Amino acid sequence: MSDTNAVKWLRRQGAAVQVLTYAFTEIGADKAADAVGKPLEMVCKTLVVEASGKRFWVAIVPGDQRFNAKMTAQAIGEKSANLAETADAERVTGYRVGGISPFAMRRELPVVIEETLLVLDRIVVNGGRRGVLIELGTDDVVRLLNAKTAPICR
Repeated sequence: MSDTNAVKWLRRQGAAVQVLTYAFTEIGADKAADAVGKPLEMVCKTLVVEASGKRFWVAIVPGDQRFNAKMTAQAIGEKSANLAETADAERVTGYRVGGISPFAMRRELPVVIEETLLVLDRIVVNGGRRGVLIELGTDDVVRLLNAKTAPICR
């Protein structure tokens, strides 16, 4: 299997990445974590959030936590922030839901990451294709995405 755009982009940045692949059967951080043998709190969901006025953000949340729209809106300084419709998420990122990577998206979107992830040295995010995950340093994720850290989960 060839590298995804996300993996290629990360390698060009000099990021130390580990690519994990598995047989994708259905969407879910829990399914992905089980398939690659990683703890659920380390395997992140990459969510596309639509804020007021059709502005899109990326929210990175741990697989064992639930995204909170109100907290996210507050964190990004918007009146509202809800999960984007599937078609919108796929259109703005260029990836299919279940494989949306926060890296090398079709459009560069601002990113907010759940602050509790910062206690982990490494996290796992989608790699740009269903069945492809990327493990890399949490600090690298924040730095490369210029991500804002905030409490966005309950």
